[in-house]
Amino acid sequence: MIRMSWVLAVLVACSSIGCAKQGDEGGGKPKVAVSIFPLYDLTKRVAGDRLNVMLVLPAGKSEHGYDPTPQEIARLDGAKLSIAVGLDMDGWLESIMKSARIARVFRIGEKLPTMPIEVEPIGEEEAPHAGSGDHEEHDDEHHHEKQGAPDPHVWLDPQLMQTGVDLIAEQLALIDPAGKDTYAKNATAVKASLKQLDAKIAERSKAWTKRTIVTFHGSMAYFAKRYDIRIAAVVEPLAGKEPTAAYIAEVLAAIKHGNAAALFSEPQLDKGPGEMIAKEAGIKLGELDPVGGLKGRETYEALLTWNTDQLEAVLK
Repeated sequence: MIRMSWVLAVLVACSSIGCAKQGDEGGGKPKVAVSIFPLYDLTKRVAGDRLNVMLVLPAGKSEHGYDPTPQEIARLDGAKLSIAVGLDMDGWLESIMKSARIARVFRIGEKLPTMPIEVEPIGEEEAPHAGSGDHEEHDDEHHHEKQGAPDPHVWLDPQLMQTGVDLIAEQLALIDPAGKDTYAKNATAVKASLKQLDAKIAERSKAWTKRTIVTFHGSMAYFAKRYDIRIAAVVEPLAGKEPTAAYIAEVLAAIKHGNAAALFSEPQLDKGPGEMIAKEAGIKLGELDPVGGLKGRETYEALLTWNTDQLEAVLK
């Protein structure tokens, strides 16, 4: 959560570095702020050269509990639209909007079919007592990870995101009606690429002889469901909260019972607990990236292809 001190810091930053007036940055094009890289890449391609599409979450940072600097907030000042996942995933963007005077937000996850979170969060009994500031922050940051809540990681299903691309095009046309035909044309091309990507991954997955894995965080459920992969357990259902000894024992039992092929960490999170569990269970440790934007994962298609490569290395 961005506190009042952050707002004051942003005002100071604006006075010292000069906040761009609405539309000034990017050659006078309207600014669109997009929370995470996969949505940013798709939005930028639909927008073409008509809009200044800006990524909010820096590459390599976790989508959970992001804490932006005043300079990062200031560069978004005056954006006409922000595109977020919603579903309590990127609530930090809501706070940024208030400080950076972003006109409106579109939460794409709330407009797509979702699946419920099936994993019971760890350490519920160890949460801070009610009434403490820490408890309020914990609830705000992890509400989306409660069992039964809608899973917000919708962007990891390329078939689902074909619908998402149409929704993005509609939103861009609302702030730039003159570009409606351009956005529709670009969206058609992007959807064709996602359809081809989906077909390639589906075809590759048919050859996999193993189907069960363990993931570090609960981000891969949509991808797993789409390509018939079973997730036996999740090491950290609450990102950044280390599992208890009792929970680790449950994970180890699930690995043994499900004959899991590998455990996969994530580059944005501490993989220490995953390394320990993989060693204890005697299974391979791999890596899956839900966010991308790093080298070799500079497009949506490259990100999902990279993840497919990592899975294929242990499942084929």
